[in-house]
Amino acid sequence: MPQASADEAGRAVAKAAWRILPLLGIGYLLNYVDRVNVSFASTQMNADLGFSATIYGLGAGLFYLSYSLLEIPSNMLLMRFGARRWLARIMIMWGLLAAAMLFVRTPMQFYSLRFLLGLAEAGFFPGVVFYLSQWFPTRQRGRAIGAFLLANPLASAVMGLVSGPLLALDGAAGLRGWQWLFLVQGLPAAAVGIVVFLFLPDSPQRARWLSEGERAALIAAVADHPSRHEAHSAPGPLTVLADRRAQLLGIIYLISLSTSTTFVLSAPAIIMERAGWDLSQASRLIFWTGLVGAATIVATGWITDRRGERYSALLLALTIDTAAFVIMALGTEPYHIVLGVVACLVGRGILSTSQGTLWTDVLSGPRLAIGVAAISSVANLGTFALPYAFGALRDTTGNYQAGLLLFPILHLIALVSAIALYRGRPAIPRAT
Repeated sequence: MPQASADEAGRAVAKAAWRILPLLGIGYLLNYVDRVNVSFASTQMNADLGFSATIYGLGAGLFYLSYSLLEIPSNMLLMRFGARRWLARIMIMWGLLAAAMLFVRTPMQFYSLRFLLGLAEAGFFPGVVFYLSQWFPTRQRGRAIGAFLLANPLASAVMGLVSGPLLALDGAAGLRGWQWLFLVQGLPAAAVGIVVFLFLPDSPQRARWLSEGERAALIAAVADHPSRHEAHSAPGPLTVLADRRAQLLGIIYLISLSTSTTFVLSAPAIIMERAGWDLSQASRLIFWTGLVGAATIVATGWITDRRGERYSALLLALTIDTAAFVIMALGTEPYHIVLGVVACLVGRGILSTSQGTLWTDVLSGPRLAIGVAAISSVANLGTFALPYAFGALRDTTGNYQAGLLLFPILHLIALVSAIALYRGRPAIPRAT
């Protein structure tokens, strides 16, 4: 690429980073909060409503069943209607349904609203990954996706910071604390959805704040992809899943997503049981480890872009996560639990950035849009089943140890899959 075009592409990327990433990051933060804030609410809600760990695990997991059912159709509709309309629709619907969780009284109501929430949120994460692939060239994509994923651990920090005070509103205006938590954390998503509808451009071609030169240079830079010589006709989901690379990415994501989500959905209760702490102590740990995870994501995006490869980070993350769950399961002192939780957040930070960026390195064009949705759909089916099994193990054994010991076994399968993916890796350009 000529130097003048490279300079214009660089200016376009910088503009996109400031104008797109903060808004999408806020959206993802709220997305994650509304998905897993039930973990804090459950410390009151389960006792109030008489929910066992099995009932809670099934309801928490049902979100991921419905999410997986609409993941692929949602990304297809995003390409048809445009990112602005579709992402706004997702956010407004999930915000209203997340707030409606305050009306839950029976297990069936809990199951129904969690199922509907999954339907509403379906497609947000893979849709954003595909959307960002249209704005950021391969060599800048790790930092861009890392900046977006920064919202994930920050959401944990936000929940650790505000969930305790919201639960302490118990009795205000006739609402229990867990009802206040759902209400206050749900409605902002709908408001941000309106902002997305008003201000998010569908693609670089429609961004008024790019000059003609910047727009052309950015489009050319994004098109310079390792898989640019592959066929770019729109494939079906089964065609994408028949690709061995997509299969391996799917196995890794299925295991990493299901184990990390199952842990997060019960994190306050796990920490309270394993460390012998109260809710305020568990909240503080989740807050600080969320900040550690955020710093890890930033560092991973920068390092992997500079190195020009993501696989070593993926292998390191899976190894750290495996060790973290072993420590939490077998540790007998509070500092063991602290070490395990910190290691888990660090591993998840490295994993989310390296894994999300690998999707855009390995797949491209329509294959990326359908592939990410297909991989996410399969992974979310596992995330439906594992929280239920985890809750059933808790009810059967009387503690969380058996469930925590299951996670390292699953991670060994993910490690083998990551090694197989590494052997067929494509080269990506190094940053300059």
